[in-house]
Amino acid sequence: MKRKKIQVLLSAIAFLLLLGVSVSAFAQVRKVGRMERRADRNFISQKFDKAMSQYEVAVKRVMDDDSKAALHLKVARLYFMVRDYKLASEHYGQAIELRPNILGMDDVCEYVDALRFQGKIREAEAICLNNAYKNIYSRSQRYQNTLEALAMSHSIQEEPGYSAKRLSMNSGNSEYWVGIYGDQPFYAMSYSQFNDPRKTFFHRTLYYELDANEDAGNNKSQKPPKRYDYFNRIPADLQNGPVTFSSNMDMMVTTVIEYDIARTSVAMADKKFRPFRTKLYYSILKNEKSRFSRYIPVLPQESVASYAHPYLFNNGKSLLFASDMAGGHGGFDLYVVHWNDETQSWGALVNLGAEINTEGDEIFPVFFKGRLIFSSNGLAGFGGYDLFSCAFDKDGIMPGGVSHYPYPVNSVFNDYYMCPIDLQSAYFVSDRAMESQDDIYYLRTMEDLGVQREKPFYGMSEEMAVLGGSLLLKGATENVRKETVSLKKFVPDGLLLTLYFNFDSDALTEESVRRLNVFAEEMGGYDLSELKFDGYADEMGSANYNYELSGRRAQRVAEYLRELGVDVNFMIEARGRTKLSPEEVKEEVGSYVWKERDIDWIRVNRRARRVEIYNKR
Repeated sequence: MKRKKIQVLLSAIAFLLLLGVSVSAFAQVRKVGRMERRADRNFISQKFDKAMSQYEVAVKRVMDDDSKAALHLKVARLYFMVRDYKLASEHYGQAIELRPNILGMDDVCEYVDALRFQGKIREAEAICLNNAYKNIYSRSQRYQNTLEALAMSHSIQEEPGYSAKRLSMNSGNSEYWVGIYGDQPFYAMSYSQFNDPRKTFFHRTLYYELDANEDAGNNKSQKPPKRYDYFNRIPADLQNGPVTFSSNMDMMVTTVIEYDIARTSVAMADKKFRPFRTKLYYSILKNEKSRFSRYIPVLPQESVASYAHPYLFNNGKSLLFASDMAGGHGGFDLYVVHWNDETQSWGALVNLGAEINTEGDEIFPVFFKGRLIFSSNGLAGFGGYDLFSCAFDKDGIMPGGVSHYPYPVNSVFNDYYMCPIDLQSAYFVSDRAMESQDDIYYLRTMEDLGVQREKPFYGMSEEMAVLGGSLLLKGATENVRKETVSLKKFVPDGLLLTLYFNFDSDALTEESVRRLNVFAEEMGGYDLSELKFDGYADEMGSANYNYELSGRRAQRVAEYLRELGVDVNFMIEARGRTKLSPEEVKEEVGSYVWKERDIDWIRVNRRARRVEIYNKR
């Protein structure tokens, strides 16, 4: 991989796309002027000051309101990414003034944060009030966390028995991760000004030894950090995020940034097309004296998706990671994949499920003493990313709920990675000290890090926490390519698969056939006694006709699985026609303001034409 020069030249290209933010159609077809193209090239080259000056000139040259609003939004996002919150909030405000509905969900949250970070609490509250009537915001856990950050910014109290100290070796750069190679702790530092709001990647990373004296914050000397020599043998373009090793140090998984070289502009929006993404590569050490073998992809990885935050456990036979691949609950989900000794390759991906994965982002998984520690902005917390833990073993997430770490572990800023040392001490990362970007903290606690509280602690109500994790499951469409399944040796009760049908048809689509083939293959090794097939139809047509159609759809799916050799009891049930809620209609239409006569109801009602497969035990 010869991307070293490319890595220096390309930094933030299309990261806006990773935010999953949609903008109005006029923003996507806007003409790009010469000055804006120059600014794009400089931003990609990480010449941020020059780029932002050119964007300011480009904004002044735009004449029509639609294009000017779209460019203001783009510039606001970029200012947020380089942590200039004053100018970011100014451009967000100007975009809204020209087009009130141009901001997406993530834009609103970042606008509020940009004001909050400046201490402009009243202005931030005003933005929240302007959106309070919109149902989509009231049901978004990330937005509710943003509100919580405003409300709790001066009232969070430190939990007795917890103490956290910022390490003295932190600098003005981003120290974003701690790892251990053998007995030697080391940390990662990014020298780039660019701030990835999703913490997916970090440009211009170097790894340094972590002095054990830093544990108690005793090392007050200002010695320059000492490079960890081992990483001199690893190509620079493989050092763009966390790395992870098997316990016997014979396998490494690392993060690679991939670029579309032909792309030379910072795109506004198009979630499916991403000229920038991250991938996971692994390498095996043949013997102690040799270097690692060539680096190859861990598994087939979708071209438009990102894969990040690897963590090896189970003696290197299991790998946790985060990805925004199609078929998840929304944003980045946590997955696990296991090594197959017979094939000498990684097996099928498994989503860790709705108990921890939400419509927001779940990142940085760590497995420690029977607990999964991870960060989420989709579970109820104090604001931004918060750290959580839950019971976890080789079979998957165990019942009992998710625990939210108290302050001083979590704050109203981003707290997104924990590296346990033992049961009562750990390193964790937070950007709460805004002047120094991301920093490493040392945590001491009286109670074990892995202990489950009697009741999960949330910054908000448990009702909102549950709702936040269930939204996307209601809105799955034909584009979903992977289903969430359990890690257990048996299939749990509940929904296993949803398939969608064309209008007035009970024929299986090509996508449904492909997914049923995978489903039948994966279910072969599980303990199944009965599958239930619920068929649905949309509201167009008579009740009797749609009742029969929904039954034929369920029957067609069952017959196909029977032909594939799935030999269990089948229960077929026709549910008839179903009507989408106003919120679901608006989600399909893609706008808050719409006229009924302009809606293509056949397209909008596609999620109603479905068959759901349930396991019954």
